[in-house]
Amino acid sequence: MITLIIPAWKESIDAKLRNLESLHLPEGGLEVILVASESVAIPTTFAARGIRVQIIEETERQGKAAAINTAMKRVHTPLVIFHDANTVLEPDSVIRLCEPFSDPSIGGVAGEKRVQTDASHPGALEGYYWKYESARKRRDANFYSVIGGVGELFAIRTDLFEPLPEDCILDDLELSWQVIQKGYRIAYAPDAITTEAPSERLGEEAARRIRIASGAYQFLERHSLRSIFRVSFRYGLQFLLRKWMRWFIWPFLLFVPLFWFGLQQYFPTAGRVFTLFLGVYLGLSLLGGLLSVLRVRVGWLGIPFYFLFLQFCQLRGWWRYRLGNSSVLWEKSDRSRNALR
Repeated sequence: MITLIIPAWKESIDAKLRNLESLHLPEGGLEVILVASESVAIPTTFAARGIRVQIIEETERQGKAAAINTAMKRVHTPLVIFHDANTVLEPDSVIRLCEPFSDPSIGGVAGEKRVQTDASHPGALEGYYWKYESARKRRDANFYSVIGGVGELFAIRTDLFEPLPEDCILDDLELSWQVIQKGYRIAYAPDAITTEAPSERLGEEAARRIRIASGAYQFLERHSLRSIFRVSFRYGLQFLLRKWMRWFIWPFLLFVPLFWFGLQQYFPTAGRVFTLFLGVYLGLSLLGGLLSVLRVRVGWLGIPFYFLFLQFCQLRGWWRYRLGNSSVLWEKSDRSRNALR
């Protein structure tokens, strides 16, 4: 038997239960722990199929980390899966997610997150981003370990879990670090698929990205790069290249125009070449952003814009964390309301 934990504060529980009913179950069945804001009517077919459901009712919204801590007190199976209520599991996802645990060196398994949208939807750029992330996860796993699972679908060995700080913003990264810290690796299961609705508006996606960025700086304040290298040099190298540089170096490329003034003054020829490059890049970014807002098929034109957008959100997240304005609570969005319909 395997346990599936689903924090579901004011989510579409009925739709999630229909999704669970469609799953192919592992040997021994499935234990589901729903942390919800209200009582839920469990389908009578669940017991016959081997699905047991526990409901933990929350009277106050305290955040995902607190919900996970509460649910973990009731877990008695060797493996536990963390899953978001607003995403749709493919029928084989639970079984596929657990297969890599046959390797005793594996302590966690990251599932495959997909964004369901068409090319003309404003969220299409988000879908391209997650395709890129999936390709990186595959390479990371082949080199040594996936750096961090996604909160939408992530499994660990139960005995590796430690209670999360209740002000933890990025629970998935903190859980991943618990696995690595104990000498295990994180595998990637590309066939364990969960699908999410895209952000309906750019502002909605920006709010989500800014919150994630705030969580990144919280994580680094608690776990220095040096301490990560001490645990595992190979993981530390991956973390440096894939996370640390993204959080500390790429965002400051927004200040590249200041570099341009220096080039213009001291190296006129190089300055003119750089001016041309910068003009083309900014032009493509503005065009991609405009087409995305107008719901026009963007394709590769959206990539320069989305890269610029991510760096802007990263800087905003850093500033928010420095001001102490970060919250453990996710903002409810059209993404959540539109999922599972």
